[in-house]
Amino acid sequence: MRCTKVNLERPGDETRYNFLVYSFHSRSIKGLDVCIKKQLIATCSEDKTVRIWNYNDRKLDIVETYQDQAHSIAFHPSGFHVVVGFADRVRMMNVF
Repeated sequence: MRCTKVNLERPGDETRYNFLVYSFHSRSIKGLDVCIKKQLIATCSEDKTVRIWNYNDRKLDIVETYQDQAHSIAFHPSGFHVVVGFADRVRMMNVF
């Protein structure tokens, strides 16, 4: 029986990492919703950004920055619209 030495400190070039997401929120997340018909997740955060993630492709699709902080977010079941709740208004936006 032959014993192989494995170096756990420094993985070789053959080791590849699969990242789930690329860019994160810089502050806490205030709202989150999952689309029923598409593989999308929408989040809003205290860093005044709204982000739409594609969990099937494991990437960030859309990032929008606003002047005010968003408090809540919700997808339309079709996935083509998103509603974002701010302190003084509610916005309905199209997702492209």
